[in-house]
Amino acid sequence: MNKMNKEKIRKLHLILYGLAIPVSLFALYTFVFVFDNGIGWKVALIIIGLGWLVSAISGFIRNLKK
Repeated sequence: MNKMNKEKIRKLHLILYGLAIPVSLFALYTFVFVFDNGIGWKVALIIIGLGWLVSAISGFIRNLKK
């Protein structure tokens, strides 16, 4: 793969991870404050939301450093 394609893929990843950060923050907010179904579900969804947020931030930082 040539350098031009790698740079395009890196920019695409930056855009997608950049969009994933606010989406995961909104999901986490929803899971914490809006979703009201039971403490077990709430804890499970909060853990999933935190995983999404950490994944999005780490992917963004990883592609920012390249």
